[in-house]
Amino acid sequence: MDTRKTKLFFCETKDICLSHSQWFMPFSFNSSGNKGLLLLLLAVLLLAGCKTVPLQDRNFSERGGFLEQAENTGFRIHHNAGTDNAVIGTMYASGKSALLNGEQVKISAKVKNNSFVSTGPQSSARIEFNASDPSCLLRVDRFNAGNVYADSSDCQQTIETLHARLQAKDAILHISVSQHQTEVMVLSGAIKVILLEDASQSIDVRADHGIIITHEAIGHPYPVTLDETWQRIRWRGDFQLYKTVIDWNKIIAGAVTVAIVAAAILFSRGRGGGGYGRGFPRYSR
Repeated sequence: MDTRKTKLFFCETKDICLSHSQWFMPFSFNSSGNKGLLLLLLAVLLLAGCKTVPLQDRNFSERGGFLEQAENTGFRIHHNAGTDNAVIGTMYASGKSALLNGEQVKISAKVKNNSFVSTGPQSSARIEFNASDPSCLLRVDRFNAGNVYADSSDCQQTIETLHARLQAKDAILHISVSQHQTEVMVLSGAIKVILLEDASQSIDVRADHGIIITHEAIGHPYPVTLDETWQRIRWRGDFQLYKTVIDWNKIIAGAVTVAIVAAAILFSRGRGGGGYGRGFPRYSR
């Protein structure tokens, strides 16, 4: 077996199981004898321990917050974490057209700073940002069309659309962008809305209110009912998101099996080392 062609791709995604492939990188599966066999058994063991499960509570947010986007939506993410190579969060994908920097994400992937996330028809994505200190700043731009559900949590989010710049912290909001307007519903907390063409025009919008912004003006906040909010965010229920985890119960059970096999191999080698046929003692007359 060629080591270069078998990088222990335990799971289909570059997620938690992929990180465990590093355990075996110093070894080669084309080694002869029992060592190669045992390593192969351990590789299969880890593969069997990986499983895909649904995200349970999609309304729960870590300190870093999250963004969920509907189909036909795209934007670029900038974080004050540092360089382009800094990992700022994890993307969970649904559908065949969820892309991270133009590459399809099948289940999940790590998101680096300044990445562009987009979805096509019948696809959705969720980006969970790494927990960070209260001074974290997240900026979203090139958000020109589509729908986004955002929970800023402890991180300051600045979301720029074709018409407005939205500033949110400890807030939950829904944003719908078309060519002519941006519609925002604030579900929790409060946000500041700034007209993109004229930064001197701004307004604060509190929970249970919506607002519409065009290229020329900021509208007046209006109250929204629970039913109106539900109708606006119901698209989230159309997409199921998953993550890859390791089932340690399977790992432990498999490890016991591997240990038994290893013990049997070592025992058979010890019994066969004396040079006697079939392992039976020879008696002299």
